[in-house]
Amino acid sequence: MKKLLLFGAFLLGCFSGQAQDTGSADALNDINAIKRDTSFIYAESTMKDALEAQSGAQAILELKLYDWLRSNYPNENAEALVNNSKEKWFPLLTKRGKYNRIFVYVKKRDVVPIAEEPEPVEEEFVPILEEVLVPELTSDEESMAAIVRFDDIEPYVKGLKNDGRIRAYGKYASLPEDDPCYMFVYDKEGSVVAVLRQSEDGQHFNLRSLKEDNVRNYKNCGAIWLQFK
Repeated sequence: MKKLLLFGAFLLGCFSGQAQDTGSADALNDINAIKRDTSFIYAESTMKDALEAQSGAQAILELKLYDWLRSNYPNENAEALVNNSKEKWFPLLTKRGKYNRIFVYVKKRDVVPIAEEPEPVEEEFVPILEEVLVPELTSDEESMAAIVRFDDIEPYVKGLKNDGRIRAYGKYASLPEDDPCYMFVYDKEGSVVAVLRQSEDGQHFNLRSLKEDNVRNYKNCGAIWLQFK
């Protein structure tokens, strides 16, 4: 009741000639701005009696708030939220001829308080280290990878041949394209610059770097290939 009387006194004060003349245009601008802003809920009523217009606008606003809460916050206590928000309802008074227009509005966040979002915390970058699986070499592959001179290739191949472990061998010109084999790649100085393993699909793998490679990467080099039984 006390609030109602205070509001009535506010309205009566607004009806004074000076307040009406200086505030009407501003009030209309405010009303139009609020209607365009989706962060507000509002209601209005126009009657000859200012207090009746006030009661009508408040009743309409209350109904609109209940509808909005049921649609957007069905699990909240709508009655408590509406009652608590009434302290944040604000009126605007304009005149329509001899009639008083009361426009009442409230911010949605004053009906359902929205917690402030915490400032984002800059996380320290921690690189993700992927586990790299290093292929294991057989004992024969380790022995071949250890050969660094062209002169050591022939004794190694001859030893395998004497043991009956060689199926075929030859120079690069007779290299089988789609058949597993091993290659010693050597340069003009007689250094074995790479030892490659060729798979059935023709892909090459370097036994020293343990990475994919290709014999064509070694320009001006020769190659000796061999196949195990």
